[in-house]
Amino acid sequence: MTGKIVVVEHESEVLKKNPLGDPFRRRFPVYLPPGYEASSHQRYPVIFGLAGFTANGFSYLNRKFLTPSFDRVLDQLILEKGMPGVIYVMPDCMTYFGGSQYVNSSAVGDYEDYLVKELVPFIDAEFRTLGTRGCVGGSSGGVGSFSLAAKHPDVFQAFADHSGDSGFDSCFLADIPRFVQAIEKYDYKVENFVKRIPEIQPHDGSFMTLINLIAMSACYSPNSENRTLGFDLPFDVYTGEVNTKVWSKWLQFDPVQMADRYQDGLKKLRLAYIDCGKRDQFHLFLGARQLHRKLQHLEIAHHYEEYDSDHGLLRKIQKRKSIPMVVRALLG
Repeated sequence: MTGKIVVVEHESEVLKKNPLGDPFRRRFPVYLPPGYEASSHQRYPVIFGLAGFTANGFSYLNRKFLTPSFDRVLDQLILEKGMPGVIYVMPDCMTYFGGSQYVNSSAVGDYEDYLVKELVPFIDAEFRTLGTRGCVGGSSGGVGSFSLAAKHPDVFQAFADHSGDSGFDSCFLADIPRFVQAIEKYDYKVENFVKRIPEIQPHDGSFMTLINLIAMSACYSPNSENRTLGFDLPFDVYTGEVNTKVWSKWLQFDPVQMADRYQDGLKKLRLAYIDCGKRDQFHLFLGARQLHRKLQHLEIAHHYEEYDSDHGLLRKIQKRKSIPMVVRALLG
């Protein structure tokens, strides 16, 4: 007997008036553990699996050569490794810009509220949940897992942050010169690129540089007074000069900075798990180390690990280690 994927649909009131016109009815997969349907009484902890940038919940189920889909990984953990059963929710927080960073933004939509205020009670009403929850994610899903648990320890009692965005000075500012070079094709006008996003092919390195910093700006420095874009970039698109006032808004979302403000919430968690590859292409290992030191300084208990790989495959493999730890923490 294996687990089962069910696809649920939820209509969001929070997302109905999102400024990008993204769907407010979302379909997403939920993994139910082996034996869920055989018993009408047993309840299970819940993990919200937060997808990385440009991915959504269904991305977890992609079957690739030599890489099992995530539901098969969960089956192996439960049936072969002895992990207790868990309900694993894979929400869809995709946007026109490729991602929401799981925050509230006047330029993108209130995806933090969508998860915390709508999806959590929806899942509790639809399935036999135990009332304990964790967040697990990589990259953008990693920083989302950290921030949601730090800010809402009453909702999410554990998190695993795999190669999550952290140490923003290291992972974002280095992309500014490449952004300036890439935006020249659009006459240095971000709005020209934004209008063409659906039609641009291929999604090469220059496209990803542009969409990444634009999406992050929409999430981290929204500005309703900017009538052209609805957000501000933290640098000049021609000279690359950093706008410190706008950049300071970004830093409010950097886990290294957040740890101080949300240390009380972090200390309430049953498990805080952080890891990163030492060869991460986006220099996220530097942010992970900074966050590790900050948590040590604040005397916040956490599991920290580095591994010899980049931003890709091993980050997925590491989840096989973190998920059983999260599940057992939620049961403890």
